[in-house]
Amino acid sequence: MNNRDQVEIEPLLKGNREKWEAFVRYVSPVVYSVIKKTLASAGRDTHDAHDILQELFARLCADNFQVLKRYDPEKARLTTWLSVIARNMTIDYLRRIRHEPIGTRDVADTGLENNDSRIDSGKVLVSFDLLPERQMLLMKLLYEKDLSVKEAASFMGITEQTVRSMRHKAIKKLRTILDRP
Repeated sequence: MNNRDQVEIEPLLKGNREKWEAFVRYVSPVVYSVIKKTLASAGRDTHDAHDILQELFARLCADNFQVLKRYDPEKARLTTWLSVIARNMTIDYLRRIRHEPIGTRDVADTGLENNDSRIDSGKVLVSFDLLPERQMLLMKLLYEKDLSVKEAASFMGITEQTVRSMRHKAIKKLRTILDRP
């Protein structure tokens, strides 16, 4: 692959593994950068960038390379074309997570008190993505996957006391967020 972005698509479409690996090595840094910048510009943590990148490559391969077959070198450089696709996929991802609630829990289950007029049914929508990454993971393990403290500690490679402490801090942060007018 040279500087002029001349990528042979035909070997990729025929399933040439060596060419595919070279293609991935060549375009990944550019596309990954676009994904990270798009996430960061939306004020989001970039920890999902790898997943979006993998989704992009999966989409290129899906249905016998239908998306990749649409590439026209006369219209754009391959990296430009893939960057547009990556940006659009990242924007779709941001829209999806903005509108998907992470989970609904009883107020008693979360340790949150019903002292807010917005909470009238005894249930509160808890969006764990408002938390730092490790706390978010822990809360998902405990409240979405219903793991015990011991199981969550084992999964994360931390002590049970650390799990309890992190859960306490996460609940405290969520209380602060819910108490805002």
